[in-house]
Amino acid sequence: MNNVKVGDTYNFALVGHSGDGKTSLGEALLHTAGATHELGSVTEGTSSLNFLPEEKERHTTISSSIYGFDWNDKHLTLIDTPGDSNFQADGRVALGGLDGAVLVISGVDGAKVGSQRMFLHSREHGIPLLAFVNGMDHERADLERTIEYLKEMGANPAVVTLPIGAGDDFRGCIDLLESKLVTAAGEADVPDELAEEVATAREALTESVAECDDALLEKYLEEGELSEEELVQGLLRSTREGKLTPVLCGAALSKIGVPLLLRAVSTILPSAAETRPRITTDGDPVEPSAEGPFSALVIKTLIDRYAGTLSVLRIVSGKLEHDSTVLNATTGKKERLGKLLVLQGSGHSDVGEAGPGDIVAVAKLKSVHTGHALTAEKAGVALPQIEIPQGVISYAISAKSKGDEDKVYTSLGRLVEEDPTLHLGREPATGEFLLSGMGELHVRTTVQKLKRMFDVEVELKTPKVPYRETITRKAENVEGKLKKQTGGKGMYGVCYLTVEPRPRGEGVEFLDEIVGGSIPRNLIPAVEKGVIESCGEGPLAGYPVVDIRVRCIDGKHHSVDSNEMAFKLAGSFGFKAAVEKAKPTLLEPIMNAEISAPADFVGDIMGDVSSRRGKVQSSQAKGASAVVQAQVPMAEMLEYASALTSMTSGQGEFHMEFSHYEEAPAQVREKIAAAAAAAKAAAS
Repeated sequence: MNNVKVGDTYNFALVGHSGDGKTSLGEALLHTAGATHELGSVTEGTSSLNFLPEEKERHTTISSSIYGFDWNDKHLTLIDTPGDSNFQADGRVALGGLDGAVLVISGVDGAKVGSQRMFLHSREHGIPLLAFVNGMDHERADLERTIEYLKEMGANPAVVTLPIGAGDDFRGCIDLLESKLVTAAGEADVPDELAEEVATAREALTESVAECDDALLEKYLEEGELSEEELVQGLLRSTREGKLTPVLCGAALSKIGVPLLLRAVSTILPSAAETRPRITTDGDPVEPSAEGPFSALVIKTLIDRYAGTLSVLRIVSGKLEHDSTVLNATTGKKERLGKLLVLQGSGHSDVGEAGPGDIVAVAKLKSVHTGHALTAEKAGVALPQIEIPQGVISYAISAKSKGDEDKVYTSLGRLVEEDPTLHLGREPATGEFLLSGMGELHVRTTVQKLKRMFDVEVELKTPKVPYRETITRKAENVEGKLKKQTGGKGMYGVCYLTVEPRPRGEGVEFLDEIVGGSIPRNLIPAVEKGVIESCGEGPLAGYPVVDIRVRCIDGKHHSVDSNEMAFKLAGSFGFKAAVEKAKPTLLEPIMNAEISAPADFVGDIMGDVSSRRGKVQSSQAKGASAVVQAQVPMAEMLEYASALTSMTSGQGEFHMEFSHYEEAPAQVREKIAAAAAAAKAAAS
C-alpha cells in the first residue's frame, strides 16, 4: 500500500443477489487494475476472492472477502459480499464501514430480491451506489428491461454507459460522459452510425442529472443543455446524496466495460475525504483527517490459519501505527496492536501505518469483536458500534461424541466470534444449546466449517418449543400438608393457599397473608421457596408455570415437629394441588415475523401464514418487493426457512423475534400433554 492521500483512498463493496456475477466482476476489476496476474475464475476454483473450501465447493460467496490494491496513484479496497440471504448479513455489517457500493445486477434476470435488499440497506444508511448491469454478452440480456427493474426499486437510474451489440455480438461500451467507445482493444471515437443514439442517451442522462438539482434544472430548461463540468459535478453530487444511481454495463468474464467501472468507482463514488461524516455517540461529526484523533470501526473478524484471529478495521480518522495502544470505545478496554496487514483475499502484506479510509487487519485483539469502535487511548472520539443483524432460525446442537462437548462449544465460540450473526446460547426452559443463524444453509455451513477447522462433529435437531403453563381461574383455600412421624422428632407443616391468574407476562407473585401466627414468621419463606421451586414444572406437560399469584392465607404448625423442610414440602404440595384445581392451560410463544419477497408471492405468503395459525398484521409494498408483518406461533415457524425458500424460489427472506405468550388451542394443548406423558412413561 503506497502512502496515498485521504482524497485518493476509496473503499467500496460489490453487493447484489447470489449468482449475478459479483465475484467474477471483482476478479475482473483486480485483473484490470493489475492487482492480480491472472484472471481468477469462480467455476475453476482459481478465484482470489472465493478462497474458502466451502465457497469453492458451492461456487458461491459465503463470507465477505477483502482485497486492497493500488491503481493510478490511488488506493482502493474492494469487498466482495455474499448475495445469498443466508450470508448477506455479513455484507450488511461490512457496509457500515464503507463509503460506496456497486450494485451488481444480471442483465438477463434483472433485479432480484437480494439486489433489492442490499439497495434498500445502502439507501437507509446513506451509502452512495453505482449499478453495474452484468452479463451483457448473454443472449437474453436486455439493458432497457433491467433499467425498468431499477426504477421499480426506486433507484432512479441514469445510464452512463451504453452497450454496443448484444449476446455474442457484444463488443464494447460507449462512455456517455467522455463520448468514447471502449472495447477490449482500447478507446476510440464514437462511430458515425451510433452518433444519434449516443446523443439521445446523453440527453436523457443530462435530464436525469438536472432533475436532481433545482439550479441545474432551471438552466437546462432555459438553455436546453448543461456544460461538461456541470453535468459531471451534478452527477457526482446527486449520486453521493442518494438521489440518483448511475448505471454502467458490461460483461465480467470478458472484462468488457470493467475499465469504465473501475474509473467510475474512483471518480463518481466518494473518496474517504469526501464521504459522509461519521457521527460520534455524543452527536459530533468526525472529520476524516490524518491529523485528528484516531478512530476506527471493526467491520469483520477472520480466523486465519497462521495469524489467528484477525480484526479488520476501517480507519475513520487519525493515523494508526503498529505496536501502538488503542482503546476499545465499546468495551472500555485497552488493546495493544501488533502488525498492520492489508488483506488481499487469502493473503496479506504488512504496512507500517494507515490513515483515514484505509482498511487494515490486526491480529489477536482480546476484547475486540465485529461492530466495535476503537479510538485513541487519550482524547479519543467514540463512534457508535455497527448494528449486527440477529439470526432468524435456531437448531438444538449437541456433540456427536460424548467426550467432545467442551471442544464443540469452545470451537463454536471461535466461529461465533468470526461471524457475529451466529449466536450460541442455552435455552433455560428446555436445557438445550441452540445455534442460531440467518438461515438453514448458514447453520449447516457453520457445522461444515466446524468439522473442517476443528475436527469436531455435531448433531442438529429441531429445537424444543419453550412452552409455559398457567391457570385460568381462581382456586381458594387449598391445603398443602406434610405429616410424617417415624419415632422421635417428626415432620409437620400445613399451609392453605389461594391461587389466581395474573395478566400475561407478569410472572409469579407470592403474598404472605398469615395473621395470628398460624405459621411462624421464620417458616413462611420456606413455604414461598416450595411454591417457587414447584413453578419449574407444571402439571400438564412439565413446563414452567408463569403468570400466577399465590396467597398463603393460613396454616398450622407444631412446636417440635415443624421446620423449614416441612413447610417447604407443604408449600410444594399445596401449590400443585391448587394449580390442578385452577384449570391449568398451556401457553405457547408467539413471534413477530417480517417476511419479504417479490410482490407476486404475497398472496401465497399470507395464505401460508394463516395455515400456520398466524395473524397477518399488515402488508406493505417496497418497490418491486412486499413486506408482510404477522404474528405466528413459534412451533409453526421452526422449519419456515425451507418452506419460504420453496414458496418463493429462494427470493424470500424473513426475520423473527419473540412477541408474547398466549393460550394454545385445545388440540395443541392435548398433543403436547400426550407427548410429555409418553416421554415420562418411557423414561420410567
